[in-house]
Amino acid sequence: MKNKFNIVLVLIAALLLTVAMTGCNKEDKKEPTNTPVKQSVTLYFGDNQAEYVVAEKRTVEITAPATAEKKGAAIVKALITGPQTKGLFATLPPETRLLSIKVKDSIAYVDFSQELISKHWGGSAGETMTIASVVNSLTEIKEINKVQFLVEGKQQDSLLGHWDTSSPIARNKDIIKQ
Repeated sequence: MKNKFNIVLVLIAALLLTVAMTGCNKEDKKEPTNTPVKQSVTLYFGDNQAEYVVAEKRTVEITAPATAEKKGAAIVKALITGPQTKGLFATLPPETRLLSIKVKDSIAYVDFSQELISKHWGGSAGETMTIASVVNSLTEIKEINKVQFLVEGKQQDSLLGHWDTSSPIARNKDIIKQ
C-alpha cells in the first residue's frame, strides 16, 4: 500500500513538473520586427524620348512592419538604382542619397542629398522625368497622395529651374505611358 502511494506521489510530481516546464518555454506569437519582407512595387522610369514615364514592376525588401515611410524609402532607393528593363532610363542621378522620408496628412516629404541637383544631367525634360518618376512611384502607396521635394532638409522653389517644387506635387497620370 505504501509502495502504491509513493508511485502515485511520484507520478503527480512528474505531471506538475511537466506542466510547469511547458509554461516556461512558451514563445510569444507576436509579429517579428526588423524582419525583411518582400513586396512588389511599381516604379516609373523615363522612356527613350524623355516624354513619358513607364511602369516597371520590381520586388523590394522592406523591414516589418511595412509602414508607408519604409515602403517609400525602398521605392526611392530602387529609383536611384535605376531601371532593370531595357529601353527605360534612370530619372535620378546614381550619386543621389535618400536622407529621409516622412508621411504626414497623405504627403510624403522626401529629403534628398545635394547630388540630386549637383549631379543631375539637367534640362526641362530631365527635371520633368525626375519629378514624374518620384511622384508617380510614391503615389502608388495608398497612404501617399502628394510629394514634397526637399534637398538637404530644405524646401526648393525648383530643382533645376523648370518646375515649381515649392509645394507638394500630385500624381500626373497624363505622363504615364500606357
